[in-house]
Amino acid sequence: MPATLDALPEGNEPKMAEFSSIEPQKLIKKLSHRPYEILEAMITIHTPRIPPAPSALSRPLPSRISSLGVLDRLPPEIMSMVLGLLDLPSLAFFARVSHRANDVIRSLRQYQDLLAFAPEAVEALRRTEVIRVHSVAHLHDALRSRRCATCTELGEFLFLPTGERCCWQCLRDHPFLRMISPWQAQMYFCLSRRHLRRLTPFTVIGGAYGIHGGVYDFRQRSIREQTLFSARAALELGLKVHGSAENLAKALKRSSLSSEAMITARFLQGGTKVLQNADLLLMPSLDDVPEDEFFGAASMPFPSVSGSGEIHYGLWCYGCKFNANMYMQELLPQDVLAGIVPPNRNGERILKGLARRARSRESFYEHMRNCYGAREYVTELERILARDGELH
Repeated sequence: MPATLDALPEGNEPKMAEFSSIEPQKLIKKLSHRPYEILEAMITIHTPRIPPAPSALSRPLPSRISSLGVLDRLPPEIMSMVLGLLDLPSLAFFARVSHRANDVIRSLRQYQDLLAFAPEAVEALRRTEVIRVHSVAHLHDALRSRRCATCTELGEFLFLPTGERCCWQCLRDHPFLRMISPWQAQMYFCLSRRHLRRLTPFTVIGGAYGIHGGVYDFRQRSIREQTLFSARAALELGLKVHGSAENLAKALKRSSLSSEAMITARFLQGGTKVLQNADLLLMPSLDDVPEDEFFGAASMPFPSVSGSGEIHYGLWCYGCKFNANMYMQELLPQDVLAGIVPPNRNGERILKGLARRARSRESFYEHMRNCYGAREYVTELERILARDGELH
C-alpha cells in the first residue's frame, strides 16, 4: 500500500469502539485549535460581524419610482441570475435606481450573505481594489464551498485575485497562487511595460505578513502598500505574447537572469504542470520551492456558509503539531515516521505541512483516530478523566 499522509504503522489502526470513551465532540474541542500564527499571517480586517446595508442604500431614492422597467418582466429566478453576474459596487449602484431596486437587492441572497458572513473579505476586496473583478455569484459560490480550488483539501482561505478558496499548502507551494511585482512580471515572463497594462493590478494592504517558524515557513516580513500582479495571470499573458510555452522558455533562456532568479522563473512558468487536485505535500518536486516574498499579502481566512446559514470554520490538530515538534527534536518513533513520511522525502516539510493543514469538523474525529499525536493526547486525557472523574 502506498504511503499516505494520515497512515499509521501497520497493525496500529484503532477500531472505532476502542478509540476512546470520551465523547467525540469533547475530544474535538480538546484536540483542535485555530492557530493565531497562521490566521494572522495573511490579510487581517477587523470589521464588526453584522449584516450592514451598503452605504449606497442610505442615500435618498427617487420619489415615487418603484419600477425596474423591462427587468420587472423577468421571473424572480432569472432576475437573481442576472444580478448575480454583477459585482458588489454595481449592485449597490443598482439599488439606488428605485425603491423597487432597493427591495430587490435587499432580498438578493448572494449579496446579503456576503455582507452578513464575510464583511472582512468584502472590505479586503475593496481596499486591494479588486472588488470589481469578481461577480457576486462567483464570490458567493466560494462562500458556499469548502474545498481548495487547486487540491482536494479544505480551503480555509480566500485568494483575493481569483476569488477562489485555497489551503495553506497550495498557498505556499502552488505557482498559480503567487503574487509578483511589476518588474518581476517583466523579468520572469519576458513582458514589456506595455504588456503589463493588460493585467489586473492588486494593491497590497501594507502590514506584516508570513509566519516565523524556521526553514519550512516563509518568514514574517513587512510589506509596504504597492501594486502586484498574479503570477498565474502574468504566465497566461506571457504565453499569449510569445505564442507557446516553448517560445516563452526560449525567451527566458536568452535573458540575463541570475541563477537564483532563473530558478524562480522556471518554478513560476511550471504552474501549468502542477496536477489539478494533487496533494502538494506528496510532490517531491515541491520539496524546495523558491522564497515567496509576498506570501499572505493576497489571501485571508474565509468562512464557509451552508445553505441553512450555518457558519463553518476549519480546525487544526494539536496532534499534528505534536508530531512535528517531536520530529524536530528527533523523538518521533521511527515506525510512526515511516507511516507518515514516504521514503527519501523531506520529513520536516511533510510533518509541518500536516500541522498547518485545516480540517473540517466532520472529518476531524476520523483524523484523530489515525493521528499518532492525537492518540497520545487522548491517552493523556483518559488518564486525567480516570483520576479526576471529569475533564475541564
